[in-house]
Amino acid sequence: MISSTELLYKISEIQSKGDKYYAPGLFPSQRFHLYLPFEREDNNIFFTASIVFILQNLRDKLAEEEQKLVNDICKKAITNYPDYKNKDGLDTYNFWRTDGSAHFPNGKILSHVNKIRIPDDADDTTLIYLTSNQKREKVLWLKNKLSQHANLSKKQITNTFHEYKNLKAYSTFFGKNMFIEFDVCVLCNILYFVFENKLSLNEHDYDSISFIRSVIEKGHYLEKPFYTSHSYPSSAVILYHVTRLLEKFEVPGLSEMKPKLTADLKMLFEKERDEMNKVILSTSLSRLGSLTPSFSPRERGAEHISPSFLQRGGRGWFFFHAGLLTAFENSVTYHLAGNSFFHLKYKCEAHRLVLVLENMIYR
Repeated sequence: MISSTELLYKISEIQSKGDKYYAPGLFPSQRFHLYLPFEREDNNIFFTASIVFILQNLRDKLAEEEQKLVNDICKKAITNYPDYKNKDGLDTYNFWRTDGSAHFPNGKILSHVNKIRIPDDADDTTLIYLTSNQKREKVLWLKNKLSQHANLSKKQITNTFHEYKNLKAYSTFFGKNMFIEFDVCVLCNILYFVFENKLSLNEHDYDSISFIRSVIEKGHYLEKPFYTSHSYPSSAVILYHVTRLLEKFEVPGLSEMKPKLTADLKMLFEKERDEMNKVILSTSLSRLGSLTPSFSPRERGAEHISPSFLQRGGRGWFFFHAGLLTAFENSVTYHLAGNSFFHLKYKCEAHRLVLVLENMIYR
């Protein structure tokens, strides 16, 4: 059986020491296609920042030896943040390096298609702000920057349910000419940044909360997860983000949704067959103060993870994906955009193990 300490050492071993694909401190990840024989190494900052975020939040729950290991992992990872900072010197961050490296790195075709080159985004930026020491003036600057790119500040969203088109919620991307996009998981990370820094709530915060609440109330995130979260089109992953926010903060208009979220989580947990989805559903239930039945990673109440689960779990499982057609703003391509054939999935073994570690600690 594998303990939390051993799991942390496995995560540390995966962290890059420096090679032709990954700078020292990054965590390797790959983009792949579910149906085509396609897989590429992808040196994005998203998984690295996400791992740091989870580990920093777990640190106080760990033993002293484990805390030292977490500090070392995080220190090495954070040194990579400057490579992803806005190419013009602004205090926002990109999914990929901004020093001239191609988007969709190591690609033979996509790296040459400028239409799908993405600007800096709110998801990576808020994760980086949350995991590094930022001066108050920068935090306030980012809050204003997010507002400048919210819906109806300059453009109106087209790729969402009609009922949400007048919400002044935050958009996923920065960039003057970029389309507006609402993504439940990205909005949860933005709101986490807002509440963590004790920032005053404005109309964009309230409308972002309204969007999240509505897609939960109406079941959109269960029935059509892609259309509520373009980058995280999974009901289990959406619930993971929502409960992560609600565990830490009392969110007006959203915290009272906990009973429905708990009921939805239990329903999904009983129906779910994918072991990694069960892991994050279990973590989400724990965040809301609810126990889950025993399941394959280990027996309920045990302190160790089964090695067989680590070997078999997560094959083909993804936490995040890139939709290749979401950048095209017309009804035909948007209808096709939800088809998984037009998606590239992303996997990261270290991130998967961190999610397993997180569940171990919570349970």
